[in-house]
Amino acid sequence: MSGYDIKKIVDVGLSHFWNENYGQIYPTLDRLVRDGLASKKPDRNSGKRQRFVYTITSAGKKSLNDWVKAATDAPVVRNEVLLKFFLCSHASTGKCIRLIESHQMEQRAILSEYQASEAILKNAMQGGDMGEDLQAILTITGSTPKQRAKQLRAFYLTLRHGIRAIEGRLAWCEEALASLECSDTTAAE
Repeated sequence: MSGYDIKKIVDVGLSHFWNENYGQIYPTLDRLVRDGLASKKPDRNSGKRQRFVYTITSAGKKSLNDWVKAATDAPVVRNEVLLKFFLCSHASTGKCIRLIESHQMEQRAILSEYQASEAILKNAMQGGDMGEDLQAILTITGSTPKQRAKQLRAFYLTLRHGIRAIEGRLAWCEEALASLECSDTTAAE
């Protein structure tokens, strides 16, 4: 697939747990080609702009399989809202509450998007329409119905992880708001 195709997969299928930009994708693809893990060929069907298609090599498949089998690093967590909350302990309770309420609204919006994607995936897994973006990704990543079904399940299960994470953040928002509101009332007395 092309770098554009990879970016589309990341944006549609992985964005709830992994983000990449073109500035990361293309240098990585070039490095994979240099290391013999992928090959690069011009796409004869591209329009005016030169487009390249990358294909995993046998060495690339072996490297991928070795990587999948290797121990997983601990997740790197960088949560800006939690850092701001932690550092705003000197600020007024009202500022802390507004920070949490803003985060809560953002999380609800993201949850709504994830739930819409979940409905599309469930429908596709039951043999229904899967929409243009999902169809394009599955065409790129899986050539047989069995491969596409496995890919759908992987998309669904990773999305469920994202939904559970958002639900956990929303539960924390409720808990934090209740605690802040209680402490603000106690402080006022």
